[in-house]
Amino acid sequence: MRRFLVVGLVGLVGLIGLVGPGCQGKPNEPGGAGSDRPEPVRDAAPGLGANPEREDALATIEADAGPRPDEPEPADPGKLVAELGAIPAWQAVVDRAQLLARRGQHGVVYGRIGPALMVAGPTPEPTDAGLIDAGMIASPYVWLVDDTESNGALGIRVELGHGRDLKEADRVALGGAWAVDAERHWFWKVDTVQVIPPPPPTDLHDPSPPVPSHAVGNGGLPAGVRPIALAKDGDAVYFTVVGAPPASEGDGWPVGNELGDPVFALLTLPGERSSYGGQDMRAPDERWQLKRGQTYWVRIGKIRLRTDKPALIHARTAPVRVM
Repeated sequence: MRRFLVVGLVGLVGLIGLVGPGCQGKPNEPGGAGSDRPEPVRDAAPGLGANPEREDALATIEADAGPRPDEPEPADPGKLVAELGAIPAWQAVVDRAQLLARRGQHGVVYGRIGPALMVAGPTPEPTDAGLIDAGMIASPYVWLVDDTESNGALGIRVELGHGRDLKEADRVALGGAWAVDAERHWFWKVDTVQVIPPPPPTDLHDPSPPVPSHAVGNGGLPAGVRPIALAKDGDAVYFTVVGAPPASEGDGWPVGNELGDPVFALLTLPGERSSYGGQDMRAPDERWQLKRGQTYWVRIGKIRLRTDKPALIHARTAPVRVM
């Protein structure tokens, strides 16, 4: 019996020697004896069995995951405006009765910084060289252009004061209230300034007026313009005022193709809507002045057809007098 045990042990030692140390894992090595986790899978080196499909899938996952923690997310302009309680520049005109500095009221308006308002220079005085015309000079105000409607046709006077490091085209939210200057012009007296992100892109590609005043410019008809009675949503249309001007803001202008035609539609121009509480405090230069019998063109939004009544149409751009 002892002889057979010795022979068995010798055979077992020989078998272990044949297996060799290469097949024996060491404790704490990946995949070796004593390890409790599998060896990690490593990407193949480029050119040595790399998997392009897998790499593309990983890139897609990383892109869908959004910005990395160390990359700040872009600011949401709508959310920031809501947090400030700000309203578009022209809405402050509509709501003027509740935003008066003399009553201690206060609000926040937003829009895009436009050019300075130009005014006539001082009265020329006689000199040895004769009368010298000072021409037009910059006033203390700049335009705040409403960038939510009208393609830049609406804006308000704002007094930024000194030390405001702002430039034209900056989008800002301006705290303040309405005041009246010595020339009886309304202006927004600013007490706080905050730069805000730009708005989403607009789908309007018509040229914007150089300044957001209610002065009606002259021009020719654009390509593709239609008579208003044949218009479709979003068209550039020409029309003639065929009736009396609206009695109040938002009533609409009675328009047709030509003078003598029946009223096809009541056309509301940019910014024409009823004032807050019916208290209309708009100045004459804050109203559109169209003439009966004159032809104009605008770009319109949706057409609302009505049975036995003129259609309702809103203009998206400033009226242009057709010459």
